[in-house]
Amino acid sequence: MTGPDAQKVLIYATWRGRLLVFDEPDFPEIELQVPGGTVEPGEDPEQAATREFAEETGLALSNTLRPLAIDDYRFTKNGAVIYHRRHYYHADIGGPYPDTWLHHEMTPFGGGGPILLRFFWIDIAAARARLCYGMQNCLILLR
Repeated sequence: MTGPDAQKVLIYATWRGRLLVFDEPDFPEIELQVPGGTVEPGEDPEQAATREFAEETGLALSNTLRPLAIDDYRFTKNGAVIYHRRHYYHADIGGPYPDTWLHHEMTPFGGGGPILLRFFWIDIAAARARLCYGMQNCLILLR
């Protein structure tokens, strides 16, 4: 068996018992997600998580990330099976934060122009039902 096609990081950022999620207003077909992205060559996954969180949300993490799990996720795209190794982290972040905000991801995976992201907070139980692309797989580890 071959190794993963990409190493990914996903961040479960919580504040006041709620989870930070986003959608893409310009692409309503894209489902609900949590911040994250791709580990660059030679980059430590925790460093990648900190960098990706800032790039996607516009927020700097002031707290240490807590490693949660590594989860192998496979999906089919254009008839090919894609294999991502996902490193999950938890960040219990301080506030205050707005209920919702918009931010442009300036360096999206695969290139292209900036992508508009809309961030908001949801109950963790609701996130278990609403997150997509397997991103709900490690929510059970939050405590």
